[in-house]
Amino acid sequence: MSNLGGSVMISNSRFRNILYPSLFAIILVLFWIFFVKKTTFGGLSSVLESIITFSSIIIGFYTAMYGVIITFIQSDKKNVFDRMSDYQLEDTFKFQLYFSLLTSFFALILSIIMQSELINLTSMAGNLVFYVWLFSTLMLFIVSGITMSFLIRLIFAKQVKPREQTKI
Repeated sequence: MSNLGGSVMISNSRFRNILYPSLFAIILVLFWIFFVKKTTFGGLSSVLESIITFSSIIIGFYTAMYGVIITFIQSDKKNVFDRMSDYQLEDTFKFQLYFSLLTSFFALILSIIMQSELINLTSMAGNLVFYVWLFSTLMLFIVSGITMSFLIRLIFAKQVKPREQTKI
């Protein structure tokens, strides 16, 4: 983050990493509100169990994968932090990790609350909780895809080697 005149600014890449998934999730939630119009349906309990399992796996995967990446890339000539600095990705990498983890935890907590039936989904407050859960779950899938893509690109990024001159 840059600090200009005492106010904290968010970088363009961070802004895009929040804006695009949020807009896509909002569009899908609006589609649900206007066309599906249901906050309870058969199989919701199974969906909640699946989301709880998926978000728990994602949280564990992020935790394990970042350790693996650090170990894997440190065995190379340059460690992961040097490589990220070369690509100017260090801040984006950290931000994406935190954002992905927060999204996963939020979806997990809302799924647990809904599964435990602490909130009546047919009430006005229940409808609001359902749509916030739907938004957070969609964000979980979108942000997880972006983070996985980022991790894969980081793992398989090849260092550019200078080309040898051919003799004529």
